[in-house]
Amino acid sequence: MANPKAIRTRKRISRAGSGGYSIYLPKQWINSWTEEQNKDRLVDMIGLGDHLILTPRITRKRISVSSEEMSNYELKQYIVSSYVNGADEFRLTSNRLSDSLIGESRNIIRLLDENLTPGSTNFEISYSNQSNIVHDIDTLFNLLFDKVTEGENLAIDLLTCFDVNPKKGIQILRLMYALEEEDIDRLAFQTLRTLARCDSSSRTISDLNVKWMATDSLERIGDNLYAIAGLVSASYGLEREMLQYPVEYLQEHVLKDGARVPKDMAGLKEHCVMDMRTCSVTLHKVKEMILKRDGRKATESSKDICEYRHRRERDYWKNLGRLSRLSSEVMNSVSWWSMIERRIGEMLYLTEGMTKRAGLVYFADDSS
Repeated sequence: MANPKAIRTRKRISRAGSGGYSIYLPKQWINSWTEEQNKDRLVDMIGLGDHLILTPRITRKRISVSSEEMSNYELKQYIVSSYVNGADEFRLTSNRLSDSLIGESRNIIRLLDENLTPGSTNFEISYSNQSNIVHDIDTLFNLLFDKVTEGENLAIDLLTCFDVNPKKGIQILRLMYALEEEDIDRLAFQTLRTLARCDSSSRTISDLNVKWMATDSLERIGDNLYAIAGLVSASYGLEREMLQYPVEYLQEHVLKDGARVPKDMAGLKEHCVMDMRTCSVTLHKVKEMILKRDGRKATESSKDICEYRHRRERDYWKNLGRLSRLSSEVMNSVSWWSMIERRIGEMLYLTEGMTKRAGLVYFADDSS
């Protein structure tokens, strides 16, 4: 379907026969249909609150783009964007497709959805969706929340043990990287795709907006968990790829001294672990509030998270003030823990944002 100019008009509904009604559709909209859509002249009707959405029947949505040259990041954006926008068939043509780009495209498509079949030539990258399965949005939403909560619990274990038990730390890092790349991102993009196709149980446009915003926030919380894993990897002196090596090899050749936390830093470490626990407990509650459309609890929770965030910031800066005259080794550790704390603060801020939006939409909602 082409993109017609914005249509905003008012039509009168007429009675058609003994029990039906009819309405004239704008000619401009019909003329924008593709040849395939015009063949059968069928429309899908989707009820959303007081709105009735009409869309021409699309058996398979296709997206085709071209680019002279691109980076790995731009390649991923093209593929993920087409997927999130509901494309069943995707074509990207370019005069400069290296073997590394083609290989990277296959990895991206594989991680997105097992039902996508990748394809490639010297000048084209593509995928085709081989499944007509419609995912249940509440099931996807539930799973995404659970996977992010699982990631936060792994982060708690990682921050607790990484300095005293490097072997366990490496095992947790492997789990966290796999969880972020293969579960959290995949579920987030599948949820956004389902919402974009209006294959959801949302009752209003505002409800749809809450779920879209919450999905985006959960994916960004996953990014912050990935960043925490990266900081711990760096403290071990490990690159991401090195985690594939046997743990025994890493212990012998890389982690001889572990990642020692200076004695004076115990307070900051405990502070970060406690904040991660708060993130995990709060996120579990937020899931229930959004799925149950409980605006009052969401509003109360938003206030509680805000107060906690301000309190933790004050306590953290007090701890930093106490450490300001200590050795350079301790100050380097302070800098590292500050980066960890910033990531945790971002997760709390994103969680607070979800409760605020849910409270705003559901507080006076009468559709529950």
